[in-house]
Amino acid sequence: MFEDSVMIVAHPDDDILWLGSVLDKVENVIFCFNDIPRNPAIGSAREKVIAEYPLRNVVSLNIIEPLSFNQADWNQPVITDYGIKLVKSKVLDAAYRDAYEKLVDLVKPSVAGRKNVFTHNPWGEYGNEDHVLVYQALKNLQAEFHYQLWFSNYCSTRSIALMNNYISGFNSRYECLPVNLRLVEELAEIYKHHDCWTWFDDYQWFDHECLMSDTPSSAQKQGLSYGHSFPINYLKWPMDGEREQPQPRSFVNMARRLKWKLKKAL
Repeated sequence: MFEDSVMIVAHPDDDILWLGSVLDKVENVIFCFNDIPRNPAIGSAREKVIAEYPLRNVVSLNIIEPLSFNQADWNQPVITDYGIKLVKSKVLDAAYRDAYEKLVDLVKPSVAGRKNVFTHNPWGEYGNEDHVLVYQALKNLQAEFHYQLWFSNYCSTRSIALMNNYISGFNSRYECLPVNLRLVEELAEIYKHHDCWTWFDDYQWFDHECLMSDTPSSAQKQGLSYGHSFPINYLKWPMDGEREQPQPRSFVNMARRLKWKLKKAL
């Protein structure tokens, strides 16, 4: 499962949110996106996180985020060959397609010769358009490079309609693994310290994740409308309202920096 393995996720902090059970087991970790046009500080902050990363096998492809979040219709999602259709803006949908093409070109050397690739699931965990893009790119490259593709079992009330499109498409092969809580919590503090944590401050990790083997089932091959069940780590969305990319919060940041310095001094 972990022989010649690599984790490829959209953004820094996706590593610990969706694949915390395999983070310390894969041979390499690759982030796809770095800079955000409307939040220029976050790119350099993410670079600082990578510099302080407790594992030394981490790199970024440094692709600019296409600003796709919340641009799809998650009630009636439309899957494309480059991810999910962004119905709210033709301009952003074109930028999203361009990001897909760039990712495919840049990621090929990282998947060539790999036996196992870990990434986002087809419905983007809680429903993130960038996550769906990364999955689609790696799924499309699977036919060329013949690796085993794995993804974890997170879903939300936002993304369940898209997940339902895939239920008959899986076989029953999955592995349940414990989340490395010590490592993910340590990394969360580093993300928060550098103000590039994009999730919820009070988030509690699941104890276990189930890693799905992305192999078409006989039901999918035959076009049947049923398939095997699989465990889900289920999130209610929104947890505290619809979220955009995080904005600087000076008081919170100051408190985090003070806490970080005190922790280092002890």
